Amino acid sequence: MKTWKVLAVLMLLCAAVLAACTVAPVPMPADDSMAMEDEGPSGPVTLKFLALADDDQLNAWREILAEFQQLNDGEYSYVELEFETIPFRELFPKIESSVAVGLPWDLFQADGPDMKHYGFNRVIWPLTDHFSDEEMAQWFPQSIEEGSFRDQFLGPPIMQSCSLLMYNKDFTDAAGISPPVGIENAWTMEEAVAAWQDTTVDENGDGVPEVWGLRWGQGTWTGDYEHGIFRRSNGEIGSATYAGMGEDGVTFQGYLDTDEAAEAMQFYQDLHQTYKVSPVEAIPEIFESRQAAFMVTPDNRIGALNRIHGEGNFNWGVSGIPYFKTPVCHTGSWHYGISPNTQHFEEALEFVRYASSDAGARIWYKHVRQLPANIGLFNELDEYSEDGNQRVWLDAMNSFGIPRIQTPGYTEYQQLFAEAAGNIVVGADPKEQLSAAARRLEGLVRKYTGWNN
Repeated sequence: MKTWKVLAVLMLLCAAVLAACTVAPVPMPADDSMAMEDEGPSGPVTLKFLALADDDQLNAWREILAEFQQLNDGEYSYVELEFETIPFRELFPKIESSVAVGLPWDLFQADGPDMKHYGFNRVIWPLTDHFSDEEMAQWFPQSIEEGSFRDQFLGPPIMQSCSLLMYNKDFTDAAGISPPVGIENAWTMEEAVAAWQDTTVDENGDGVPEVWGLRWGQGTWTGDYEHGIFRRSNGEIGSATYAGMGEDGVTFQGYLDTDEAAEAMQFYQDLHQTYKVSPVEAIPEIFESRQAAFMVTPDNRIGALNRIHGEGNFNWGVSGIPYFKTPVCHTGSWHYGISPNTQHFEEALEFVRYASSDAGARIWYKHVRQLPANIGLFNELDEYSEDGNQRVWLDAMNSFGIPRIQTPGYTEYQQLFAEAAGNIVVGADPKEQLSAAARRLEGLVRKYTGWNN
């Protein structure tokens, strides 16, 4: 098979708290002195792992752990994992606050764009000296860049990502709709609205559809990964709208709040308030439970469908992502992070080493079914071959995938944009919300000025 080379806070409770106070960076060890404390276990070691609440991912980690415990004749058979799982929007401030107050976490699940934030604020253990050149070559270059800050490698990738338009074939067939095949034929936003309206079904006429036309994005949250696509898609490549942020990483006025960005977010509001093809109050597992005809999502949705319905028992298809002026999918995904507070550095490091290896990534993919970050794994997967049913996600990532904004202020940005998007859904003025978010954001991220010089 051909080898595919893919082109590659503290925000405790609210923004007001962030504006008023800054947590002092946690000092990082100058050497491996903390690791030296683990010279052989005196008993079982339980690694505390702060992670997203996601059954497919947890099942993957449990199997990875079982294989890890058997390595080298059971060298790490004494290691266990203890998870604390929380919703997506709570994960990022929880990581920082836990480190700041000294909670004894060992591992955490970190989103790629947040890695620079964690590096700047020293709430993650740098791993540059703990991975060989050969190990680094396992992963796509963009994943390494996303997981690095100031020439320090902070944590290996778990997977890569790109969101496209999945659909329930039973619903589209019933409506007489044939979504376009291939990313080059993707609908514009205006064309897609007609399909979303035709697949919104309210059989009893009570105003609450039994089947909604669309869920844009995973889970029940709003955030930059998928909802930021609206804004950036309404700009030409090279424009301020498409960039989303100034080159200095701390300028957002004139980027986040352009007229084109506000126009795009008005369309997002209209999907809920005018066209009424998406529920204002998001429904958990709306696509998996056959309550939505279309969903903008990475290919991890396939893993969820297989878990819930059994492999091959859900009739799905995929099309290119709808766009205004420029097709966009955001790349970057989860990384492993080791907390500076760990008392079990050796065990945490070795677990991360195995989990992010080709062997660990293979187990992860079996459960989650999202684009791997491991180059070699693509050579084994028929799904990403020229005729594979998931090849379209790979093609899209190659063709128009772009990283989310790269700044140590991403955590602040994510929270303020999510707040603005949530307000827009329920009817707030998009231009006012984006302008207010941009102003507040610049105040919060001023401390990062010069970070990339």
